[in-house]
Amino acid sequence: MDSNEYVEIGEVLIKTDRTQGNMVILKRSEEDSHYFLMFVGDAEITAIAKEKGLVEPKRPLTHDIYLTILKRAGVRFEKIEISEMRENTFYAKVYAHINGELVVFDSRPSDAVALALHEQCPIWVHKKLLRIELTPEEVQEFEMIVKTVKF
Repeated sequence: MDSNEYVEIGEVLIKTDRTQGNMVILKRSEEDSHYFLMFVGDAEITAIAKEKGLVEPKRPLTHDIYLTILKRAGVRFEKIEISEMRENTFYAKVYAHINGELVVFDSRPSDAVALALHEQCPIWVHKKLLRIELTPEEVQEFEMIVKTVKF
């Protein structure tokens, strides 16, 4: 990984909206205007919310049992990377040490984020996947443009 091409994430935010769905927002810091956004299903948002301490399931979630087994087997997680988008699908990699060897696994970004939060390992996102938040003035300007366009 070229560290100049990736941003380390410091904030993992979740948002649920009946019309838009479940969203996970990753940012370097709360003040940063650049962010990574992914839409996730109910199981994935629950796993991430659990790792953030927002929900407490009565029983272990699927990733909990797998991580317990892997930890018992001596697997140590180093980091995750959300590296690219192909055909409207985001791709992530999980880096782990197994028997002294660094191994890389393909992963869904939502699963990788839940794992990283659970294991407290770094989350990296490729800069090309980041969006920039619009200021209120920019939003108003775009709304005015949309109102003037005839369809």
